[in-house]
Amino acid sequence: MKKLKKRYYALAAGVVVVGAALYCALAEMRIPCLWLPSGAKTFIATYFPDASCIYAEREREDGHREFEVKLSDGTDIEFHASGEWKKVDCGYSFLPAGIVPAAIVEDLAVRYPGAKIYKAERERGGYEIKITGGLELIYSADGTFVREDMY
Repeated sequence: MKKLKKRYYALAAGVVVVGAALYCALAEMRIPCLWLPSGAKTFIATYFPDASCIYAEREREDGHREFEVKLSDGTDIEFHASGEWKKVDCGYSFLPAGIVPAAIVEDLAVRYPGAKIYKAERERGGYEIKITGGLELIYSADGTFVREDMY
């Protein structure tokens, strides 16, 4: 009887370990680019028509499903499960027109003439924009300038 109990506990522990490993493996995994939400595929086709998807990853962050995409031109994009962009990082180039609201682009042209956006992140309550010259700009959701930081 004791041997049977030990085997049962060993089997139960094994199931727990396998279940935890499977959960971790599924929490972050590479997927075919075709599996991206339709909004994400439309965003890529609209703003990065000359770039191709090198890889896509599905991940879980803070209990929410997200997608991370790497494009052939070096751009990294993060999407929410809905397909809306969360972060766009054009490490080797500048953001295409139309990604950030026009109010931000207009304010940027007045405050920092000639500056270009190479990274934008949509956060709760607004946008975090990184521009040439080493500045990080914070804007509210309606495009009102909040502050600047050096990075």
